[in-house]
This record gives sequence, structure tokens and C-alpha cells, in this order.
Amino acid sequence: MKLPGQPVVELRDVSLLIPVEGATKRSLKANLVTGLTGGLLRREPRRSIGVEALSNLNLVIRSGERIALLGHNGAGKSTLLRLLCDIYSPSSGRINRSVSIEPMIDKSSWVDQDLTGYHAAKVQYLLNRNSLKGFDEFYGELLAFTELADFMHIPLRTYSDGMRTRLQFGLLTGFRHDALALDEGIGAGDQSFLNKAQDRLSSFLGNVGTLILASHSNDLLRQFCKRGVVLSHGRIVFDGGFEAAEAYYLSHLSE
Repeated sequence: MKLPGQPVVELRDVSLLIPVEGATKRSLKANLVTGLTGGLLRREPRRSIGVEALSNLNLVIRSGERIALLGHNGAGKSTLLRLLCDIYSPSSGRINRSVSIEPMIDKSSWVDQDLTGYHAAKVQYLLNRNSLKGFDEFYGELLAFTELADFMHIPLRTYSDGMRTRLQFGLLTGFRHDALALDEGIGAGDQSFLNKAQDRLSSFLGNVGTLILASHSNDLLRQFCKRGVVLSHGRIVFDGGFEAAEAYYLSHLSE
């Protein structure tokens, strides 16, 4: 566990180029990738066209920080979270990590979708505790929080997005983590669940070291974050206190 204020992740001149294989000109595939990542289309010498999803990022995240990522759709927020969580590797530059950042990003790929909710919970418990001792109590608390009841006994592939959100959020916040990355993590679901999730996240943040949160809800970001990083087309254009970052985004980039 890092002491408060110590660097946990450092990005130095980091860029991420996503190749569009087989494309020799601007194509439907190239346009699709560009739209999803928010990057800029670029042709590398003697290579296929690629999307520069992130460009020349310099960023230091310290233990205990609560960081909001702001930017329009496709600005690179989700891509940056995947990079921080070591899901993506940079095309250039250097990343130094001293802790593992747990992702709550893609609710469809975090665990085998043929597992039931119950077995997914058991797998996550084993991975985090290396034993099933205490699982029954943990599972009871998970059921009460998620309110999934009998749905815990059917495959995850049948779950709605909101149900996956409930389960994944309940599991992630059921264990202690040094750092957590959330991408619209608790935005899916009804207001009743959102209120419960915010209460649970508030309690969880008393134990978690670091939070990086991307959301379209500025109220949510304001509640949990003290620092704001604004992205535009894969570049960091502002980094500072949350209120200043929010003001910059609203005056320069909001649609």
C-alpha cells in the first residue's frame, strides 16, 4: 500500500496508435475506429492507416487522489482508463506503475459470460481471498446490495447492462483495492440503485487508495473527485483542481 501522495502511475510522453489493418485510404472501418476512440487518423510511413487514440500524454497519479476524466464523447477517456489498467500497451513512451489499478470498464468481458452470477462471485472471491472462508457471509451481503435474487443463478450473458453493472460494482467494491478505475461505472440502473451505489462508493473510498472516474455526470464527478483531467482528441488539454477543470471543459469543449 502506497503512502498518500506517492506516485502510483506515471505516464511519460505516452502515445497509443491503433492500426486499421489493411486500410490504404479513409474507409468505413477507419471512420468507425476513429469514432470509437476519438483519435486522429494518421498514416505511418510504410504502414497501414492508424488512429492515434492517445497522443503525447504526461500524467502523474498519486496515491489517494480522486481524479475525474472530463471530455466529449470519443475524447479518449475510456482508452486512457484501459491504458492505466494495463489493458492496452502504449505505442510509444513509458508507463511506470507501482500498484495494480482494478478496472470497472467493460461489463461484458470482465469474466466468463457463461458463468452464473453466483459462480462469478465465487471466482472473484477466490481470486481476492485465496480461500472460500467467509464466502457465504460475503455472498449474502452481495445479494442484499445487488437485489439480483434468482438472477444470480442464470448465466451472465443473459443479464441486462444494468444487471451487469450491479454485479460488477458489488463485487469490485466488496474487496480492498489500492486503485480503482470506473468508466460510467454506476450510471446504469435506476435512481434507487444509483443512491445505494453512491453510498457504497463513499464507504469504499475510505479504504481504496486511488480513484480515476470517467462519467458524463458532473454531479457525480464533483462528489467524489478533487482533481480534473480534461481530454480532447486523445490529448490532455487541462489538468488541475476539479472546479477549474470543469470550468475549462464547459467553456472550451462542451457541446
